[in-house]
Amino acid sequence: MAFDLVQMLGKLMAVRSTRFITLLGLFDANVSLSDEVGVYLDSFSATDREKLRQEFETCLRSGILGMERFYSSTSCYAKDETTARRFFNDVYRYAFEGGEEPYVPDYSAS
Repeated sequence: MAFDLVQMLGKLMAVRSTRFITLLGLFDANVSLSDEVGVYLDSFSATDREKLRQEFETCLRSGILGMERFYSSTSCYAKDETTARRFFNDVYRYAFEGGEEPYVPDYSAS
């Protein structure tokens, strides 16, 4: 029981920077600013951009980016947990590796 609490607190603490939350918020279906990701990231120094990339990578590895975070980031419900996780992996690739821009409706439940 104590281990579960520690694990849960660790997951909650992993998503802590407002820069990270703002990056994910650019994919909110109500504002649809995902095309501004490049501009947003360019506003940071190389060091700050790398910190944001590392934070995102840590969140991906820890497994905290799932259906709940999908809804809070996009204002949509994901089709399922696997789809939500794929969305965040695609956002990471788009933001930091020059991948294709994720289209939120492709990941959303109908």
